[in-house]
Amino acid sequence: MEKKYQVFISSTYKDLIEERKKAQEILLMADCIPAGMEVFVAANDEQFEVIKKVIDLCDYYVLIIGGKYGSINKTTGLSYTEMEYDYAVSQGVPVLVFAIDESVKLSDDKRDKDIEILFKLKKFREKAMTNRLASIWKDLGDLSGKLAISIMKAKEENIRSGWIRGIDYDLTENLKKITTLQDENKKLVEEISSLKKSLEEYSSFDGELEFDDNKINIEFTSTNYRGGRYVTLHHNKEITLKEIFGYVSINMINVSVAENAVRDYIAKSIGADNFNCLVDKNVSKRICNQFIALKLMDTKWIEGKGLYYYLTSKGIKLRDEINLFKKKID
Repeated sequence: MEKKYQVFISSTYKDLIEERKKAQEILLMADCIPAGMEVFVAANDEQFEVIKKVIDLCDYYVLIIGGKYGSINKTTGLSYTEMEYDYAVSQGVPVLVFAIDESVKLSDDKRDKDIEILFKLKKFREKAMTNRLASIWKDLGDLSGKLAISIMKAKEENIRSGWIRGIDYDLTENLKKITTLQDENKKLVEEISSLKKSLEEYSSFDGELEFDDNKINIEFTSTNYRGGRYVTLHHNKEITLKEIFGYVSINMINVSVAENAVRDYIAKSIGADNFNCLVDKNVSKRICNQFIALKLMDTKWIEGKGLYYYLTSKGIKLRDEINLFKKKID
């Protein structure tokens, strides 16, 4: 059955009209369904809520960064473009980032001049460029080529559910699959419930489990462009579980977070771009399990979405102890 993938295109509005048009053309040629600003323009909280629902339905998220930061939400102090990006990341939607080369000279109508706004743009750009599928572009041709390569790579490495025409479905066969999945889901729920009870029974282990002082060594890779080719570099990072929890927990304020997103947070806490850069990918599972055993985090299964992590009351308390600014006592 032939799948088509829905891709959300995000950018500032007036300054990147041609770039979005070109991105739409490339995505259509790649058998994707573009969605984004031409239909859904975030200008207030109500419209942003609609956009969030659209992003939930998308398989991939493309962010194009130019010389403008965009319209700012008065409540958050962030641009709607950055809020869209943050939401896509929080939902575990694979993100493809394309930022304009800072050496490119832009006309006045395509760049911000206010120092404060430029600072916000700089921080947003730095955050977005930590994604593994992030590229620098200089012109429309450059953007087109890099987007075409990135979307093909994303479809190979981050397989998504996609969309299939209704007439391609065998109803009887799919009803059997649904029944099987429901049975498997029921078993998983029972297993999770059993694991929770086991953790409660072994709560006396809290004081014996490694957390504060002992450092663990985590290996990860990064890819740099050197001498006209991409080079894979290997890194080692020694870090305590408490330091990892401090980073992960600050990104889980009042929300349940998808399993893939939590693993990405763990990777980023040591300086890796994302979970896929970890040499031993099981290390993130062990760390999550450790946090659950320490009763700092717990899980829940959301029908149709999968496994989600959330902080327990104990985890929230520790998050605040680690991250809140405390008054200095002379």
